[in-house]
Amino acid sequence: MNASIVAGAMLPIVLMLCGAGVAGAQEETGWSVLLEPVYMDAFGHDQHVLTMQEIDSGSTPATNTRTPASLDTEAGLALRFEVEWNSGRQWDLGIDGFLFSASRGRPSRTTAGPSGSIDQVVFDAWNRSYVSNGPDEELFFGVLGDTDIAVWSIDVYGIKTLQVSAGNRLRLALGARNADFDNDFHGQAGIQGVEGSLFDASSNYERMIGPLVGLAGDFDFGGNTVRGYIGQSVVFGRTQLTHTTSDFTGPVSETPSLTSQNRLSRDQDVAIPITELRINWLRPINDRLSLGAAANASVWWDVPVPPNVVPAVEGGGFNENTIVFFGIGAAVKFKF
Repeated sequence: MNASIVAGAMLPIVLMLCGAGVAGAQEETGWSVLLEPVYMDAFGHDQHVLTMQEIDSGSTPATNTRTPASLDTEAGLALRFEVEWNSGRQWDLGIDGFLFSASRGRPSRTTAGPSGSIDQVVFDAWNRSYVSNGPDEELFFGVLGDTDIAVWSIDVYGIKTLQVSAGNRLRLALGARNADFDNDFHGQAGIQGVEGSLFDASSNYERMIGPLVGLAGDFDFGGNTVRGYIGQSVVFGRTQLTHTTSDFTGPVSETPSLTSQNRLSRDQDVAIPITELRINWLRPINDRLSLGAAANASVWWDVPVPPNVVPAVEGGGFNENTIVFFGIGAAVKFKF
């Protein structure tokens, strides 16, 4: 699946929203502000951080049960906003923004072997492995603070009215997108009281910018307005990707006794396609205020990750580096 396929599939929906109708007047001129606070979740780009192995060497043949663990992004509040100047002419102006930040975690794990038929337990945490052969060797894994994801985008565009009818309107948006994406992981694993490792993986992107094209269709019925939108952009920039493993001895603490540190880092140019899909419903309360509901999706295709980091595949439907933001919530529109 790629961005062009998604865009092609959604285009008929937008055109359907425009529909055909009796010719009528355009929307009144002036400023409008749309706020959409939504409850959003992120899917994909979840780094694989641990594989727990339970080995039964006494069975015939010997068995090795593997349980993978990946980061889980917490859903939370996101904000999308839109400011437009409706001039009454063919070209209008608009600014659109999207902001979202969330923690990423995984429940802590502690275990020791043997237990029942299991005579060995292994924690594989990225490029380190820790083995427990007895109950006095307790393995631990945990996600530390500041493991989070943050994303924002700001669009500046011109809007050309392509078609107007009694209750329907089709518009084309052309402009530029500014965007930023950061994804950081901090964790630890090892043998309790003996040794362990601290893991840090960071994806820090400089501000990215690129062209944007979008198509919006408004459909009015009974005083209500439904808008569908599909947008495609590609942002260009540069990112610093780092992966650091720091080994220590003794118990876990805020300042462990480090014995070695291995750091992998690379800087690279990036070009990230972003597909935006939106739909909202608004009902006017008075001449200046409308309330309703909204659903937003933003698909960031093939976002690079740090060296030696393997993201988990979500359902096999997307490239493993792709991340999808999806949210539903309220919509509030003001006219001035």
